[in-house]
Amino acid sequence: MYSPDELDSSLTVKRDTPASRQSVWDVISDGWTYSQWVVGNSRMRAVDPNWPQPGSVIHHSIGVWPLLLNDTTVVESCTPLTELVLLANGRPFGRARVTLRLSDLDGGGCRIEMAEVPVSPPLSWLPTQAALASAFPRNRECTLRLAAMAERRTSDDT
Repeated sequence: MYSPDELDSSLTVKRDTPASRQSVWDVISDGWTYSQWVVGNSRMRAVDPNWPQPGSVIHHSIGVWPLLLNDTTVVESCTPLTELVLLANGRPFGRARVTLRLSDLDGGGCRIEMAEVPVSPPLSWLPTQAALASAFPRNRECTLRLAAMAERRTSDDT
């Protein structure tokens, strides 16, 4: 399995949820939910039918109307139910690699880990630790939203 170094950082966001790993994965693997849990994304425009297979793309917009930028996110690697690595365009700031990892918790539930680092200029000029620190608040909110969506799906199923 591909494991970006940034996941081993203390600045990786970790969130535990009572939702199962399958429930969290169901949200992640539904590309149409991306704008609901990813902070800064305002709408979805298209999702490749084979999402989240490597090379598949989602087309989304960032910002708020009328200041919207159309952008894309591409799957770099995917291990279903375990890890998803995305390359997100973040114009004008460059591209970022976003890594999501899921693991089971003892006693049930799931741990969500999320890290984001720039991989192209200008933000890639930052040291990795500074880049992780700047993305930490955003990723904390993303994992909160992702967990809440998975928990709602779980409670709707019962």
